Amino acid sequence: MLHEIDDLRQERRRVDARPPVDGVPPVLAVFDAVLSVDPQEYIRRVRGVMSAALDLAVTESFDDEDLPTEGIPQWFSEVSGAGGVNAADFARRGKERYHEVFGEKSWDLQWWLFEFDPDNEFRGWAWWDITQVGDRKIRVWTDSWGESFFACNELRWLLHTAGAEEVSGPSLADGSEWVQEIVGL
Repeated sequence: MLHEIDDLRQERRRVDARPPVDGVPPVLAVFDAVLSVDPQEYIRRVRGVMSAALDLAVTESFDDEDLPTEGIPQWFSEVSGAGGVNAADFARRGKERYHEVFGEKSWDLQWWLFEFDPDNEFRGWAWWDITQVGDRKIRVWTDSWGESFFACNELRWLLHTAGAEEVSGPSLADGSEWVQEIVGL
């Protein structure tokens, strides 16, 4: 799935502010996370990394070997760096949980950022919203164009390293479920 620049700009706006309910897709893909940290701080962390990645997607040429990393939050750069030795405790714990669940190696920061290349056909989702659904639970809503199975381990890496103990999903949900959640029906 190619991500057009205009689509990336819209995605970037949704990271900063909740989208209007009248534009919700009929189907969204949902990730649920159980947190080991304060939910509001977690949401700020996730939004901060997504914002920086999408800024790069709309402003940088992905033809170079390395992308600039100055705008990436330090905690994420450190956990996605060589060994992650200097990473914050929450990020190191999330990294461990990611390894336990997926058995994959850590995401290198540059490798992770290149997932946001507009010409990358592998990122099968676009950011929609994030909501708090319990004392230590959040839900990340993504647009997967109705697909139930898609490449998303870069998102799982972010969700774990931002302070999640558990991340489940994706599962498909009707767009009206997101509307009901945010308006409290």
